[in-house]
Amino acid sequence: MEHKRIVPVLMCIVALACVILASVLVSVSMGLNRFPESSVTDIAAYLAEDGIYVDPGLISARRERGTVYVCDSPDYNRTVAELLDGNTVSAAYVIPDGEVMIMNGGARLEFGSSFTFRYFKNGIASASPAIFELSGMAAQISESKKEDIREAAVRFLERGSREFDELNVEIALDAVWENEGRYYALCSRSIDGIEITGNLVLCTVEGDTVTEAYGTWCFLTPAETYSAQLSDLLNILFNVKKDLRDRADDPENPDGVPVTITAIELCYSLYFYGAEESFCLIPCWQIVTDTAGKLIYNAIDSTLYTVK
Repeated sequence: MEHKRIVPVLMCIVALACVILASVLVSVSMGLNRFPESSVTDIAAYLAEDGIYVDPGLISARRERGTVYVCDSPDYNRTVAELLDGNTVSAAYVIPDGEVMIMNGGARLEFGSSFTFRYFKNGIASASPAIFELSGMAAQISESKKEDIREAAVRFLERGSREFDELNVEIALDAVWENEGRYYALCSRSIDGIEITGNLVLCTVEGDTVTEAYGTWCFLTPAETYSAQLSDLLNILFNVKKDLRDRADDPENPDGVPVTITAIELCYSLYFYGAEESFCLIPCWQIVTDTAGKLIYNAIDSTLYTVK
């Protein structure tokens, strides 16, 4: 009969051991995936020494992983032109820093460097008003009409890319204006809710058709992806201090510091290698400031990628 009393005791000991082990594993995992909270306040104080101010609440203590999307773009211009317009190319001309494609249906596409492009469905540009002349007109457009415009712009832009398989790619309508029966839709793009910087296109919509478009947009589908550990945000902020201090010492950038960091965000940026025939979308940290613009850092190696 003694063993009947021992079994429940052993079961309690095993259950308690499992709880303790689970607690230890969670604690270790949190230690590996998060910085100590004190390091967040320390880096904020360290930045403030040079007049760079940041609310510690903006600094995530998590160690992040990200995905790199590797792409190849052989014959990129012709492929995108035919996907966008739905016709084959009848003629192609080289222009300074780019190429012009004339389509069999009469459309004209101009491709520049770093994924800039212009599209004219009727072959010539209309007398489109400048963007600053369109501001303030969005309030006149109903929500249902805005959705119609968004669908037309998304349909056009998605046509220029092959299927994105399981990628969660979203095209957002950032603004919409109307002028003399034409609608103008400003579009941006994200992957898994993370903005792709530099992807911004203004589409002219007439009826349910995009008749003109221009901006910067990376078409086609990433061919390969891989996961990567991102550089610690604390290391990025150390670089922010150095880079802003260097800008302050530059007579051409007298307002480098003091500055206030107003936002810290993950984003994606285009990165070229080779002769711009191969590229990838890399995770980046975007540091938004009040007076020094946006500093975008490669989140893989923590180098300053660009300043906007």
